[in-house]
Order: sequence, then structure tokens, then C-alpha cells
Amino acid sequence: MGFLLVIIAVALTAALAGLSLATRARGEAVRLRAINNSLEARVTEATREMRAALATSDQQARGLAAASQAKTDFLAGMSHELRTPLNAVIGFADLMRMNSATEPLTLRQHQAVDQILGAGQHLLALIEEVLDLARIEAGKLSMSIEAVDPHLVARQVCQSLKPEAAAAGVTLRAPPVVAGFGVIADRTRLRQILLNLVSNAIRYNRPGGHVIVELRQGRDGVILSVRDTGAGIPADRMAELFQPFNRLGREASTLAGAGIGLTVSRRLAEAMNGRLEASSREGEGSCFTLHLPVARHTAPQIVASAIPELDVPAFPGGAATMLYVEDNPSNIALMRHVIEALGSIRLHVAETGHDGLALARDLRPDIILLDINLPGLNGFELKAGLDADPLTRGIPVLALSASAMPSDIKPGKTAGFRDYLTKPLDIPAFARALNRVLNEVGQAAEADRRLA
Repeated sequence: MGFLLVIIAVALTAALAGLSLATRARGEAVRLRAINNSLEARVTEATREMRAALATSDQQARGLAAASQAKTDFLAGMSHELRTPLNAVIGFADLMRMNSATEPLTLRQHQAVDQILGAGQHLLALIEEVLDLARIEAGKLSMSIEAVDPHLVARQVCQSLKPEAAAAGVTLRAPPVVAGFGVIADRTRLRQILLNLVSNAIRYNRPGGHVIVELRQGRDGVILSVRDTGAGIPADRMAELFQPFNRLGREASTLAGAGIGLTVSRRLAEAMNGRLEASSREGEGSCFTLHLPVARHTAPQIVASAIPELDVPAFPGGAATMLYVEDNPSNIALMRHVIEALGSIRLHVAETGHDGLALARDLRPDIILLDINLPGLNGFELKAGLDADPLTRGIPVLALSASAMPSDIKPGKTAGFRDYLTKPLDIPAFARALNRVLNEVGQAAEADRRLA
């Protein structure tokens, strides 16, 4: 009997212990469930907050993009509105100065005309700088990257600014002529940067001072420096140098400027895979240094050879009419020489896509040759505009571009160009393309004449 009671007691103790463990397990499970629910609630709340933050961020990004586009559109519209009266201001001032022989001006009138012309040109330059800054920020800056001779560009800039330097009493020293290396850059933009740097070096110099332009080849490219002997820049303001609309305390000075030129110049240098740096010592002068990638392969020697004659069919007026749409002055000058050598073609030039579209409608040329990287409308947009207009739809169009990769040429051919030529210009190939297209145009014109 006693043994049975012991067994019952042990069993009851075990049962009570199991009941206690079960109770504790249930309590632990409830606690863990509560923790889990709390964590799930926190994760849900964190996810909701994250989604709300992302939505807010997206909305802010869209708002910033819309504001940037609105700013660009405003500046473009404002530029158009300002250019119209500036055209009259600069144009009539030029006319008054050119007609001074037949309609003499007094000394005071002549000085007044010079002031009007200078102010108009300065305002036009400011408009261009603001627009360039807007285009760069919007990622819409058109660049034509090619091998460029930096010595030639630098010497041309110095030659154009010699009168300004002489008027300021500053000695301007251009780099000596040195052959052997070039840079990869946009010729027009490189000239713009150098004009800004050299002009600033003259403007902020002192009477009797010097501006020295130097070029040399470094380990990582070509280095072009513009050094002056002006007042220099305080060390504590160097960090502000490339900020837009910041004239470093010269806002109240009589020197013209808006504080945009250096900002635009640095952005242009970066767009050409280069960089623009500055150093200065207050009271001694400043030095601006432009680094650009070197052109690894020099251009082949140009050997004069016979240009194939054009077998141009008879056109009304005795010659075919060609419209060339190109914004690079050196390319335009080259084409004028080529057409003069080829003969039998009347050449007309437009320097922007919009001007090319308008001139094509008015002129109705027999053939159009256009660059791809054009300001305003690019070559593809210009071709689409020509195709959309019944007056210009049938005019054959040739493309001439520095974009020579297969990935560039294929879209050009599928866009409907009669041929896609690449730079540097292969004159015999260009002559053959002109022969082929103009003969087709002549034969079509002759067939139409017979039917009529």
C-alpha cells in the first residue's frame, strides 16, 4: 500500500511538473507571438514609411525635372525674344558705322554708335552664355568632337583680341607655332573657352601688364594655360571661382560681366573629357589651365590630287543648287573651296537646323547636305521635318558627320538619307555621291519635262 502511494505521488508530481511546463510553454508561445506581431507591425509601418518616402522622392524628382525643363524652355523663349530687337540694335548700328563715308557722323555720334554696338554685342554674348549653361545642365549641349590643332585656335583667339589688349595697355603673347600634336575637342567650344579666358585675363589685368598663352604636352594630354599679371584672387574666395553669377566682389566694378563665363567654360571642358583648373596669388596674378585629351593619331599628310569632275545634268539656270547645313566655320569654309573646285553647283549655307528647314522650303534646292550634330534641330530631326513637308519631301538629302561608328551610320541609313558620309571629308567619295544623286535628279526632271 505504501509503495502504491509513492508511485501515485511521483505520478502526480510529474503531472504537475508537466502541467507547469505546458503552462510556461503556452505563456512563452503567447509572448513570442506577441513579439512576432509587434515585429510584423513595425516592418509593415517601416515599409509604409519607406514607400511614402520613395513616393515623395519621386514626386520631388519629377518636380525638379519639370522646373529644370521650364527653366530651359523659358531661357530658350527669352533668347528668341531678345534676339529680335538685338538684331535691329546691332544691325542698324553696324549700318550707321559702315555708311559713315556717305553719311558722315560727328565724333560724338560715332562714339555713341560704338557704345550702342558694343553694348548690343555684350548683351548677345550674355544671352549665349546663359543658354549654354541651361543646355549643359539639361544635357542638351550639341558637341562636334574631332581632332583639333590647339595652336591654331589659340593663335586665332589671340589675334582677334589684340585690339582689346592694346586698348587696355596689356601685352598679349600668343603661343609660338609648334607642330606635332593635336587635341580631341569641339573646335567651336574650344575657341569659346579660350576667348573667355584670354578676355578675362585682359579685362582684369593692369595697365602695362602681360597675358601669356602657352601650350605643352603633358603625361595625360595637352595643357593650355592662360597666365596674367592682374590683381589675383584672394585665397579665401578661390572656392567660389566657378560658381555661376558670382563675380567675387566685383559686382560694383565698372567692368562688364555676369559671372557665368568661367562656369560655362569649366562645364564645356568637362563635356570634352577635359578639365579647367585655376591658381592665383593675390597681387601677382592668376593662371587658368585647360587640360584636354591628346589626339593620338596625327592626321595623314594632305596630298593634292585631281578632283573628279562632276557630270552634272542640265538644270534650270545652268547649275544645280545645294543647301549645306553646318555650324562649324572651318567645315563651311572647306565646303566652299570644294564646291568651287567641283563647279556647276550653287552653294547656300544654313548654320542651324531651324534655318536649314526654313531655307529648304524657300530655296527648294536640288540636293541637301547636312551635319548630324546641329544646334536647334539635329540632323535626324531636320530630315524628319523635311519629309513631313510636301514642299521638301522629295529633295534628296546626304548626311556628313563626324559620328563614324557603325552604330552611328546604321541609324543614318535607315533614316532615309541618300548617303551617309563621314568626316574627315573624302572628296572623291563626296564627288561620286553628288554625281549619282544629281544625275538621278536630272533624269527625273527630264522625264517630267517630257511628260509635260
